[in-house]
Amino acid sequence: MLLPVGLLVVRPTAHAQQSSITLTMAVTLVQHVDVFQTAAQAYTLTQTPAPSTTPQVFVNGILMCAACGLDYSLSGTTLTFTGQQTAQMASPTIQVGTGP
Repeated sequence: MLLPVGLLVVRPTAHAQQSSITLTMAVTLVQHVDVFQTAAQAYTLTQTPAPSTTPQVFVNGILMCAACGLDYSLSGTTLTFTGQQTAQMASPTIQVGTGP
């Protein structure tokens, strides 16, 4: 399974008689994905994420926020969710993309 990770830039340009929008997209495909389907607060990844990348973490299809520090933390191969959100779910699906 490959998860897209990227950036979409929209740059409008205006001319005297016409308008146009230029779309630029950079996409990197994440090649390794761990999938967990058990309720817990901490999970062990099968590989350590590359230091230069931020893993993409999804819980039931919703992207978790790494930068805000409110959803999860990562130390080596241990992914720990803040609070009890995944531990309280009946059957969560957690997908973690760890590197290009």
